[in-house]
Amino acid sequence: MNNSELQIKLLSRLQSTGREGMTETIAYLKGSDFFSVGCHRHHRYAGGLARHSLETCDYALRNRGELPEDSVIIAALLHDICTARSSAARHIHGHGRRSIQILSEICHLQLTQEEREAILLHMHPEAAAMLTNPLACLVCKADKLSAAGLVRVRNERIRSIDKKHGNNR
Repeated sequence: MNNSELQIKLLSRLQSTGREGMTETIAYLKGSDFFSVGCHRHHRYAGGLARHSLETCDYALRNRGELPEDSVIIAALLHDICTARSSAARHIHGHGRRSIQILSEICHLQLTQEEREAILLHMHPEAAAMLTNPLACLVCKADKLSAAGLVRVRNERIRSIDKKHGNNR
């Protein structure tokens, strides 16, 4: 899946939530380098941030149980929005906190308390809120698995595994 296809899939998922503020959020993503930049420690290549976000979302959706689909999509796809550079957010610092501020203050995206905690704590599996917020726990796990290279965008095959098993798709 190329970067253009990743962008279409990611934006389509976000749009499907119908959440107030999503139009502004999508405009923010398009106006930033979200779709062309890599992550800091993993997925360090052009388009890596978008791929990581989709991998995190795909895993979380497959394992969401009874969690609301729109909450899973929003928290998983936007947990690292702060990694993208945009002139609109230069004054905001931090990681999870910065993502929350961008989504709330710049994009005016309406987030639930569970979504806020999931985005804020996605790098803190030891946080006490993980015991009471299954969405935060799920996004944290999905984020870690994607960062470790253990998750792929759904419907995308891993070539080395395919070759090992004689599949030439």
